[in-house]
Amino acid sequence: MRSLNWGIIGPGNIAHQFAKDLELVRPAQKITAVLGNHAENTEAFCKSFNVAGAYTDLNKFIDQANTDIVYIATPHPMHFKEAMACLEHHIHVLCEKPMTINTEQCVKLVEASRRNKTFLMEAMWIRFLPGIHKVLSLIKEDAIGKLVSIKAGMGYKAPRDDNNRYFNPALGGGSLLDLGIYPIFLAQLLLGKPEKLQATGQLTEKGVDETCAVLCGYADGQYALLDSSLVTQTDQPAVIAGEKGVIKILNPWFEKTTGIEWQLYDKEKKLFPCEWEGHGLQFEIEEVLACINNNKIESDCFSHTFSLSLSETLGNVREQIHAVVVER
Repeated sequence: MRSLNWGIIGPGNIAHQFAKDLELVRPAQKITAVLGNHAENTEAFCKSFNVAGAYTDLNKFIDQANTDIVYIATPHPMHFKEAMACLEHHIHVLCEKPMTINTEQCVKLVEASRRNKTFLMEAMWIRFLPGIHKVLSLIKEDAIGKLVSIKAGMGYKAPRDDNNRYFNPALGGGSLLDLGIYPIFLAQLLLGKPEKLQATGQLTEKGVDETCAVLCGYADGQYALLDSSLVTQTDQPAVIAGEKGVIKILNPWFEKTTGIEWQLYDKEKKLFPCEWEGHGLQFEIEEVLACINNNKIESDCFSHTFSLSLSETLGNVREQIHAVVVER
């Protein structure tokens, strides 16, 4: 793998963590430019990570920053414009989830990636964590037999503040796009796109979903029960049940899980502890570098097709619960 010049768009909390984990990657990578809405915050980020270029204008960032790849960590509705501008200028893109707020936008980004032969990946970072790799390995080994069901959720009691992104439709607020995307991703990773789907949710006065529950059904009777909430705090594992046994991704299953628990029915449990340095964003970075090093425009582990399928499912859920997200 080779070292790349990275640009960061959106110097918020997750971008700070990304920059810290980038330091764990070898060969050493370099952040050369940062784009933010506010000069003071952008310059502070640059000072923290010894970055030379601070920008508040997208066009100047693209023309002057000399970046090979950008990591986009702005609110969801801003992703499409920023990612498209970079792809059209042959700048590789790693874009936070959800990559777009609707399937039409996702299709256009994929088309731009292919047209310009430029790498594009949705930053579903948990796909590359050691815990998820262990789950996939156990399933491949037929450790629990044919999969029957997946039960997963994510709840975070968010501050109820209209200026906070969680409840602001202009910033892509709502439990589904911020939290529910994780259990939906897990279900599609293991069972594929659902044959049928039923969703319900509680909306705020502005049409933001503060809770969401989804039942996914598959042709051979498999199912997934998935939920998300901004009004309750949950600490349940993700449970993957098969005909021979159960796999649990222990809480917090959606990030740095404490371990993977495997149990055949009526047998003793076996725990596979999970530990790694940093938060874990370095694993998706390493995947991106490997792809670019091999002149690939997408990852086999998280392909354009997977992002499109995930976007379609999220759109189906949003349509059923009538959730509002403001497009930009």
